[in-house]
Amino acid sequence: MIRVSTILLTLSLLTTAVFAEDWGSYQIVSVSAPEFVLEAVGGTKDGDVVSIQKPNGAANQKWIIQPKGDGWFWLMPASQPGLTLTVANGEKKIGSKITIEKDNKSDAQLWSLMKQDNGSYALEPKHAPGMGLDHLGGKKEAGAKIDLWKHNPNDQHLQWFIRPLAGSGIAEAKEAEAPAYTPPEIKPEDIKPGRIEVFQFTQSKIFPGTVREVTVFIPAQYDASKSACVYVKTDGFRPQEKELLETMIATKEIPVTVGVFVRPGEVPAPMKGTAGRRNRDFEYDAVNDNNARFFDEEVLPFVAKQYQLNLSTDGNDRCIAGGSSGGITAFAAAWNRPEAFSRVYCVSGSFVAFRGGHEFPTMVRKFEARPIRSFLTTGTHDMENVAGDWFLVDQEMDKALVFSGYDYRFRIIEGRHGAGYMENWREAMAYLWKDWPERVKAGTSAPRAQEIILPGEDWQLVAEGFKSTRGPSTNANGEVFFADTTENKIHRIDLDDSVKEFAADTGNAHCVSVGADGKVYTVSEKSGKVMSYGVDGKGSVVLEGQTGHSILAHPNGSLYVTDNDDKKPNNGGSVWLIKDGKKTQVDKGIKFATGMAFRPDQWLLSVAEGHSKWAYSYQVADDGSLINKERFFHLHVADWEDDAGAECICYSLEGRQFLATKSGIQISADDGPTQFILTVPDRSRVTGVAIGGKDKDTLYAFCGNKIWKRKIQQHALGAWSPWTKVVPNKL
Repeated sequence: MIRVSTILLTLSLLTTAVFAEDWGSYQIVSVSAPEFVLEAVGGTKDGDVVSIQKPNGAANQKWIIQPKGDGWFWLMPASQPGLTLTVANGEKKIGSKITIEKDNKSDAQLWSLMKQDNGSYALEPKHAPGMGLDHLGGKKEAGAKIDLWKHNPNDQHLQWFIRPLAGSGIAEAKEAEAPAYTPPEIKPEDIKPGRIEVFQFTQSKIFPGTVREVTVFIPAQYDASKSACVYVKTDGFRPQEKELLETMIATKEIPVTVGVFVRPGEVPAPMKGTAGRRNRDFEYDAVNDNNARFFDEEVLPFVAKQYQLNLSTDGNDRCIAGGSSGGITAFAAAWNRPEAFSRVYCVSGSFVAFRGGHEFPTMVRKFEARPIRSFLTTGTHDMENVAGDWFLVDQEMDKALVFSGYDYRFRIIEGRHGAGYMENWREAMAYLWKDWPERVKAGTSAPRAQEIILPGEDWQLVAEGFKSTRGPSTNANGEVFFADTTENKIHRIDLDDSVKEFAADTGNAHCVSVGADGKVYTVSEKSGKVMSYGVDGKGSVVLEGQTGHSILAHPNGSLYVTDNDDKKPNNGGSVWLIKDGKKTQVDKGIKFATGMAFRPDQWLLSVAEGHSKWAYSYQVADDGSLINKERFFHLHVADWEDDAGAECICYSLEGRQFLATKSGIQISADDGPTQFILTVPDRSRVTGVAIGGKDKDTLYAFCGNKIWKRKIQQHALGAWSPWTKVVPNKL
């Protein structure tokens, strides 16, 4: 589903493709007959011929361009991606027939795409250098022949514009295979009219001072003994939606559903003759969870109480819909609270740079997929302004959803902003509610995520009720130690996941680290003592006069400590080396220095910067000093936060770096960027992360008063681990 501009396509074509990854689907337009597009006639059978035709949006007029290496490409019709553009029988003469055929390992199926001065491309087959794809005679008529001809750079019959469309090859194939929507037959007398209620909602605490109109549709089939499903619509009531809800409830395409139509809020002006404060952009275009909480915690409970309605509170029973800014807020509500909304209809969604919406495609790619089913559309001539180009960004969203394996549909509508909202409404609802009450399932997540997580393995609660869980570390057996700073204790998670007190009166230890000798080392922000604890939990002083936020044991027996000075700008973060009973400051000037970790090959040290979006990388010199410092690891920062809030770092034996942050556990590639983000079930801040357990393949997330776990495809690393080489991560 790649959504690229002609410029991006050009750049891609000029670059040798290393991986045969999907580029997306395109219209291929004859320069000599620009009102026609390249079409695989029939487009489903081996040997179907190729001609030109008036564009009609059919899948056999959409082409998937797939790099095959060394500058050669396959061109496959979206109607049957298993077939590719071919010079029939591998002929090389003028007039040779062009067809679509199965992969036959022939150079007659490989094409180069050469940019022309007018922005078009010449398509030359590998087996016949100097020949090109030709629109015979430039005839401007449907069915005009496409053949092979001697290439002439000035001949427009051999020139083709390549224009991006919606949907990747995967998505287009999925769309092509999907049966066309046919509304069930229904007798008019079987459609039961529901009732409408309207009120002004003025009691919001999330958006204080706002006034808005809310319309409620209560279906005739409503039964108070059963919880009703819910349809929330942003931007208020459309009478057609009442009629459509009545019809689809009657056909049983959707369950018995109460409609709640909510206008955006406004803070009224205190005097006449001037505008109020319009809240629509503030409420709708933000990517935070404010609007989700507003619907879930304020409006829907108020409606249920006001009209004595038994409304389901399960996101599987709720759909949310909207267009433009109302479309992005519908998706954002489900994204931020899938337990409250799991079905989304989004038309011309404003995934643009008003309030961070342009980051949504990236978030969809990086975060573990969530249980959301969506139906999205955009217009071919959608809106464009200072915030972005809706047509392009909606296609970026489409691409991101398929990349992360979501259950969704995406459609391009011929028209302008918001086109097709009512026309696609019934099909969208039928798709969103299919198989109800079966639960909407999360997608597979992105390719890099699939190297970390295990199918069917989700988070489980290990323990709760702590005051402040921080600074975990794993020993060679897989047992995990952590500090409960407020309670002045260190706990151990045994191999059966029972949590036991390991040591008390720890001087408010803030972090622990297991050394190569098996001892547990601690540092405190209060006591000024670095301590070590034996297997019996008895402590001894390693060094006095050293406060610290985090501690890390090196395989060679030395220790590193991060410390912060509240009297200095940005908390004056420093890194200290403790070796042979002495301490040496080895770096300073960090904006709140927090967690640390060594790479498996032991020569690079990562240090998290708690008040920014970065973690530093250092080379460890032979004497333990730190050199070649870089602000290296780039972390995701939620739009409503000022920093990533990185607290703790650990590495896996396989060389992946795990960072505990406000947004969850961020997993970085070895060259710096965050590739995958895991959130815990309540999406709370993660303050500690460790890998341990019986098989050393359990990921632990420490979240203040709770500890979560899940099995993963990575394994624990510690100071006790042998030197292990690092293999570069894939992009």
